[in-house]
Amino acid sequence: MSLSPVLPLPLLIAVFSVLAAFVVWQLVLRENRPRRLSWSLRGAMVVLVLVIAFRPGVPGYGGAEATTETDVFFVVDTTTSIVAEDYAGERPRLDGVKSDIADLVESYPGAKFALLTFDSSAVLRVPLTSDATAIANAGEVLAPEITSYSAGSSVAQAKDLLASTLQRAHESEPERSRVVYYFGDGEQTSSSPVESFDESAPLVNGGLVFGYGTEAGGPMRVQTGYYDDDKTDDGYVTLDTGSEARSSIDEQNLRTIADQLGIDYEHRGAPGNPPVAPAGSSSTTSSSDGTARGTVELYWIPAAALVLLAAAQAVTVLRRLRDLRVAGGKHGHDE
Repeated sequence: MSLSPVLPLPLLIAVFSVLAAFVVWQLVLRENRPRRLSWSLRGAMVVLVLVIAFRPGVPGYGGAEATTETDVFFVVDTTTSIVAEDYAGERPRLDGVKSDIADLVESYPGAKFALLTFDSSAVLRVPLTSDATAIANAGEVLAPEITSYSAGSSVAQAKDLLASTLQRAHESEPERSRVVYYFGDGEQTSSSPVESFDESAPLVNGGLVFGYGTEAGGPMRVQTGYYDDDKTDDGYVTLDTGSEARSSIDEQNLRTIADQLGIDYEHRGAPGNPPVAPAGSSSTTSSSDGTARGTVELYWIPAAALVLLAAAQAVTVLRRLRDLRVAGGKHGHDE
């Protein structure tokens, strides 16, 4: 049995202690049996949430070779410029990002993955997980920010989130290698100066910065969040003058980010065969019999139980609301 907590252990224990203390307090206060039973079920839900947060797993098998001691972090630019149509001809740059993420996931069988995105803010879309299918699906549905929400982007918007995510991974399992892939076009539209990824560098064992786009640039479709049958928005982003806006790659910024992280830069102009960063020989395990050990996560079992308990609680609440309405109607009638 292995555990991969989604939060630092002290924080998980602190949160659980507070919730457990509240449930015990409520059990002491309640005198009638139905109310105590209800709070007992809520206590069970708290325990299930804790178990889910610990992400239990058991050894499993799959693949001919597995880099079981590697954590791979994908950092993806989802600003409006990532849909500029100058990738592999006139395709959106995001198509290239999705294709490369899918290929890279297959290149690290047995590894753990995390997905971070950034536009006006940075978000941890998928916490570190050994579920390769989950990370591949999350990469496939990546979408850019809504154009009207764009207020200037920074190529280093995710620097703090990346550093904290790497630090948690290091504290949890310091023996594992950590590989970072940064996907973007390097375009800095924020008025603030470009900040540094230096804080993350000591925690990175390898990786690559992938750049998308051309110097000539490409137009960007307006992103509204509402799509027609072709999954595209109507119209392109325009300047205040009414002319078509174009986004160009800034490879200097991308090379700077690579230097700060201590990794290499690679321009990506077409799908297929993305270069794979080595994770270090000490992090790779092989199997000569055609099988390799990985991890089968079991958090879905307590999650299913949690859903059932939550449904039971919802039914109880609805019944109580119905009883209150009936009692209120009788009281009104008696008056």
